[in-house]
Amino acid sequence: MGKSLCCFPLCFLVLFSFCSARQQNECSISRLNAQRPSNRIQSEAGVTEVFDHNNDQFQCAGAAVVRYIIEPNGLLLPSYVNAPQLMYFVQGRGLQGVLVTGCPQTFQSFQESQEGQKQGREQQGQQGQEQQGQQEQQEQKQGREQQGQQGQEQQGQQEQQEQQQGREQQGQQQGREQQGQQGREQQGQGQQGQQFRGDQHQKIEEVREGDVFAVPTGFGHFIYNNGNRRLTVVSVVDISNQANQLDFQPRRFYLAGNPQNEFQQEQQQQEQQQQGQQQEGREQQGREGHQRQQRQGEGNNIFSGFDAERLAEAFNVDVQIIRKLQGQNDRRGNIIKVQGGLQAVLPPRRQQEQHQDDPLYAQGNGYEETICSMKFRQNIGDPRRADVYTPRGGHRSSVTSYDLPVLRRLVQLSAHKGHLYQDAVLLPFYTVNANSIIYVIRGSARIQVVKEQGETVANEEIQEGQVIVVPQNFAALIKARDSGFEYVAFKTHENARINTLAGNLSLIRALPVQVIASAYQTSDSQARQLKHNRQESTIGAPGSASRSQYRASA
Repeated sequence: MGKSLCCFPLCFLVLFSFCSARQQNECSISRLNAQRPSNRIQSEAGVTEVFDHNNDQFQCAGAAVVRYIIEPNGLLLPSYVNAPQLMYFVQGRGLQGVLVTGCPQTFQSFQESQEGQKQGREQQGQQGQEQQGQQEQQEQKQGREQQGQQGQEQQGQQEQQEQQQGREQQGQQQGREQQGQQGREQQGQGQQGQQFRGDQHQKIEEVREGDVFAVPTGFGHFIYNNGNRRLTVVSVVDISNQANQLDFQPRRFYLAGNPQNEFQQEQQQQEQQQQGQQQEGREQQGREGHQRQQRQGEGNNIFSGFDAERLAEAFNVDVQIIRKLQGQNDRRGNIIKVQGGLQAVLPPRRQQEQHQDDPLYAQGNGYEETICSMKFRQNIGDPRRADVYTPRGGHRSSVTSYDLPVLRRLVQLSAHKGHLYQDAVLLPFYTVNANSIIYVIRGSARIQVVKEQGETVANEEIQEGQVIVVPQNFAALIKARDSGFEYVAFKTHENARINTLAGNLSLIRALPVQVIASAYQTSDSQARQLKHNRQESTIGAPGSASRSQYRASA
């Protein structure tokens, strides 16, 4: 018994060490390159573009990147993922729903439910009046029959009257039972109208350009484009997050349709590399491809693998409905067209904006931030909410767990959105506690990334639609081109911290002048220039270095 108890902490320590080790990614990076999507999947109402997550820099960051382009009235089918994800809405507007098992359906269309109740009451009252009229006619008939029998003998008349009354009471009893049964049926129909003629569902939020939306591991979600132009969304899946207890492969589980697996191609390539035998890999791929073709008619969503009869029993519906649930012979893909538009229950937009601006709602008060009422969205695209602003340089906004508590509790990611004006520069910086996945929204810039010992691993121009990874503690410098530069940086920590190497909040500014002069073999005057000439903290205006030189005191 004692040996068993002693063994338990040791086993737990080994298991904890193993789980912690699997979160550390291999980052032997010698070169970083801006990436474009490697896989493009066309659907009925949009396109899914996937970046190769087996690329060295994505493996280093432990992340997978997907871009969805959704046409108007297009619906990205409901799904869930094996790791938390953070989405940024690049352009357009739409509706986003997050599905949490066990939470109530708090969005309800009461008007339709009341109509169902009204119809049930009207039908019940109408039939009740008809039954009352029939009963009155029956009583009048009984009176006439009693008057016609007065000429008969008293004894026979009494016997017949008693028999007739017995039959009448029995008929009245049957009539009341029938009336009660029909009333109960009408009441049930009224309740059925209340339950099914309206709609109840979990919270749906309006989303727009500049919104960051967090989706925890295993939470279902869907996106609908209710605008008049394309809706573009970039999603980063943190597959190295501790919430993912599988492997370092992104896995999306669709709840509907017959969609193609967006990560399937990259997973097959990695499996072939691990096998080391190309011929065997091709044979295995051919067999799997044949099996997938056989399954095409059966569907690719999570329900398609279950037996239809068992699912029909679980849902208590007909098998034909289950075959539709399984997406059999559905060729629309993962983004489908909603005929006639999506009708959903939404609060007034002004009420949503009031919640968005309410600091108490954002921070949580012990009641608002339960798992069912948790806030998942924060806008960082509005320049009026910028954290950093330089009049001639640009602005930057961020979202961390201090702004969006779900990031701390369930997602453990953060992001910031930056806009550099023409020829402005993002001063040299490094992220202390996170990897950065940078997606270019608009424009272009020259980026340089340097690793330890001064080795340059990136020195190239990045353009709209490209992605590049800056590993933790690697230093980076970005200078916008003539068209300016807009980007969003996803961070693999809920409170990512940035240290700058130049500017008024930099490490150089924190050093004494004598240390700078001695370390870099400069004069005191040159050391003061290094320390004070750049007055901005994060974003530098173009050409300001030659006009804002530090003047040493006499």
